[in-house]
Amino acid sequence: MTQAVSDRLRSLAATASIEVTPRHAAAVTELDGVLPAGTSVYITALPGADPFDLVTAAATIRAAGHVPVPHLTARAIAGDEALDALLSQLRERAVVDDVLVIAGGGATVVGDYHSSMDVLRSGLLERHGIIRAGVAGHPEGSPDISPEAILEALVEKNAFAAASAIELRIVSQFALAAEPYVAWERGLREAGNRLPVVAGIPGVTSPPSLLKFALACGIGPSVEVLRKQSGGLLKLATTRLWRPDQLAEGIARSTVDDPGSLIQGLHLFPFGGVERSARWLAEMRTAPAAVSA
Repeated sequence: MTQAVSDRLRSLAATASIEVTPRHAAAVTELDGVLPAGTSVYITALPGADPFDLVTAAATIRAAGHVPVPHLTARAIAGDEALDALLSQLRERAVVDDVLVIAGGGATVVGDYHSSMDVLRSGLLERHGIIRAGVAGHPEGSPDISPEAILEALVEKNAFAAASAIELRIVSQFALAAEPYVAWERGLREAGNRLPVVAGIPGVTSPPSLLKFALACGIGPSVEVLRKQSGGLLKLATTRLWRPDQLAEGIARSTVDDPGSLIQGLHLFPFGGVERSARWLAEMRTAPAAVSA
């Protein structure tokens, strides 16, 4: 690893965010000294769960000295009134000013919102003091959205960001190799994207959990990348815990090799292993520079 890549990896780890489910929010309170104060902690909105579980989790995360970033799932929100009530509670109880707005999977729509753009255009985020928002990106495509619709939404989101006071960013779904992120981000730029990109990567987890979530989320191309690597899938299958070292290094290297890359951050999906993933980030932040010829 070159000095430049090593420095870039430490920089990405220093600002990385992490994700928890509402019931795992309390785990963040036990990571004092491991997770830096002010870390952005995303809160998953689980299908069928009470939306106000997000409020309790956000309050717990804020009290622990971190920045709660709750998911707002458009298709699971009944409409303006429901979103207004949820945002009121998030602001009042957890001083939330950053959210991740996603459409939500599947065909079920419970109210008036069909897409993340419907939520963004509602005006309610600005009214409740939201100053930053993430939107979803899919390095390997999405089973719920056609490539044409993804590009159309990209144009709409860039236009919204240019006209809004909200600071918008793209937060990606995960992949299992660096190549899909690099090709995807370059394709976004070629399509006119100017929004910063946060690369979502798996945290430290067991190979069975990793492959289970990969298959559930349609992560196919990067599985194929692993298959083509010498011993890639065998190494994954025989490893007690999968670590994202190689993946994160590849992403860091891509941003060094291509100064125009819009990848500006990392986001960890720990798949239940919050403490393991937080400790991995701590290792990356403090790792000594390793310079190779």
